[in-house]
Amino acid sequence: VCALKLWRTSHRPMQLSKQTLYQLAFNVLGVLIALVIVGYIVRSLVFTETEPACAARYPAPHRFALTSNGAQLSAIELQARAGIPEWGVLENAAVVTDASAPTGTALEIKLADVLDTEASGRPANGVDFRWEPPGLTSASSACLSYSVWLPDEFRFGDGGVLPGILGSQIVDEADNSTFGTRLLWKGDGRGHFNVASAGRNYHDAAGGTFPLPVGRWLRIEQELVLNAPGEANGVGRMWIDGKLAAEDLRLAYRTDAAGRLAGVLADVGYVQPTAEPGVLRLSPFELAWK
Repeated sequence: VCALKLWRTSHRPMQLSKQTLYQLAFNVLGVLIALVIVGYIVRSLVFTETEPACAARYPAPHRFALTSNGAQLSAIELQARAGIPEWGVLENAAVVTDASAPTGTALEIKLADVLDTEASGRPANGVDFRWEPPGLTSASSACLSYSVWLPDEFRFGDGGVLPGILGSQIVDEADNSTFGTRLLWKGDGRGHFNVASAGRNYHDAAGGTFPLPVGRWLRIEQELVLNAPGEANGVGRMWIDGKLAAEDLRLAYRTDAAGRLAGVLADVGYVQPTAEPGVLRLSPFELAWK
């Protein structure tokens, strides 16, 4: 009998107090929270969160069409659509059929080895005009998208520029400074995302450089988010074929609330004369804002 009582006592289920159960639950919860935090840290080190390309995040865009009533624009019609001021459109630009282009038509631009006859001395190759769709000036951000084709034999020369987003800062009645973003290429065939504050020169944004392949169409998307007046919290981003190539989150585009988005600066061409003239092609520009 004594042995049976001893066996029952030694095999009796252990009774845990409520306080002990609460302590165990608390410890388990703490371990789980620690694992979640460690997992988040590891994930942030391995995977970099990137902003999706801007065209998918904006309303339906306005398009700088290259056709009218189904017909391609003539050189004169293209010049008229480009507006004033412009140069090089009539001489160096033409709308062409291109089955490989995103819309079946493209703007072909000649990059000529010719110096500007004006005092600026800027090479008069390519084109330079502004497209200013109505309703943009009240927006706080904009997304520009287009595609560019560089032929297999394309010569990068000493560098060149492609279209970007344009802003305007009215300093006084006689001074209207501009700011914005653009895509610059260098002689080594790499792209640079350039930004400019009002009244200042363009410079490389954060994010480094990226290759610009030739022989195929590249999808370019640029986003400009205005800064609060007087603060360096503006945003500039660029995507190449849907992948984030450059991002700067501390830009001061404008100095006060008079700074507004203005449109697209279609400045295309070499930045210096080159002995290797050539061509490139652009799809129609698409600009969306909010």
